[in-house]
Amino acid sequence: MRKWVAAMLLLFFTVTLGTSASAQELKIKLFKAGKADAFLFRMNGRAMLLDAGEADDAEDILAYARAKGVDALDMVIVSHYDKGHIGGLPDILAALPTARVLLPDAYKNNDASRALYKALMKAGIEPEYVRETMDISWQGIIMTIYPAPLDFIIADEGDHDDASLVVSVVHDANKLLFTGDIATPRMEQLLSSGIDLAHAFLKVPAHGRNTDAMPRFLDAVQPKLAVITCSAKNPPSGAVMEALNTRGVQVWLTMDGDVALTSDGQNFRMKQ
Repeated sequence: MRKWVAAMLLLFFTVTLGTSASAQELKIKLFKAGKADAFLFRMNGRAMLLDAGEADDAEDILAYARAKGVDALDMVIVSHYDKGHIGGLPDILAALPTARVLLPDAYKNNDASRALYKALMKAGIEPEYVRETMDISWQGIIMTIYPAPLDFIIADEGDHDDASLVVSVVHDANKLLFTGDIATPRMEQLLSSGIDLAHAFLKVPAHGRNTDAMPRFLDAVQPKLAVITCSAKNPPSGAVMEALNTRGVQVWLTMDGDVALTSDGQNFRMKQ
């Protein structure tokens, strides 16, 4: 599979979805963090974070942020309470003043979540819980956050993957979808919700784990570009890679290195 993946990967790739660009550039760094998610957004000299990897990833995230002149965060969005999504936050919150932290209303009692809440208290940050669909305007970008319905949270029984916040990012004509670690039940809920799931960029759910609903989900999203956060130890499912390939999706794997995404509102540039 590695040979096939290498053939699919491009060091630099541009896809044009519209005509000339008019918006300011949005830059997203998708970090190589193993089986974990960490995405730093930058635009107009401002920054925000979606997930923060594991505890050991904080050093790399902070080093990159400082190298790019980031000295504060407007917002942190946490998809769910898995250590591979919140583990780096205590060190990041201690190092970077942060205005807002948005959390799912589905608490998971583990070491990583306890460390996060201690860090929030120490930083004097009152978290905001996303209980209903929320629209946020950030630097001219519209972000829509879709929380899991309450029955998913109640029935989750300690596995909070399907309680992930799903985040749609609209930058002029470009649409990006970040899906946390959702699996078949949540995919089916989204498919039946009436939400417009079509997005040119997809952060593939759950590190490329195969699920029964994945083909139908990909058909609804219709991505042209996708990133899978994964590692050599935990590579994406061959079935998921094949499903993406047969749909003509260009795929980048973070196990091969950080991915830099740039959107000018009409076009995407991807570099690894």
